[in-house]
Amino acid sequence: MRIWVRLGCSDQEKFNPQLLSLNVELYFKALPEGATSDKLEDTVCYSDLVQNVKSFCRNRQFNLIEHLTAEIYQVVKDSLKQHRSLVTFIGVTGHKMSPPVPDIYGGVTFTYCDDLSSTKE
Repeated sequence: MRIWVRLGCSDQEKFNPQLLSLNVELYFKALPEGATSDKLEDTVCYSDLVQNVKSFCRNRQFNLIEHLTAEIYQVVKDSLKQHRSLVTFIGVTGHKMSPPVPDIYGGVTFTYCDDLSSTKE
């Protein structure tokens, strides 16, 4: 997904929203029922994930891509409550597409991931 966020260390950098590309990876321990039933209610609704992330970022400012990515990871994890037992791994990569920093080309990325199968909740 791509969203506009106020992200940067200085107030000037945060003044104009910057394009952030997000990659969210979900690993399932078994084939989700939706893969055979073809019903949305039998799997994770990616539209809901996108809306939850957008709602979280709206009207907020962030200094670091590391912090923003970790926060989005938590939003994704919280959004999976109905399917938490099916998902064994979540990975979120934030890619700040064009940071206004001299000599940085291709952006800056940060990935946060967690193997949920090794934690108990």
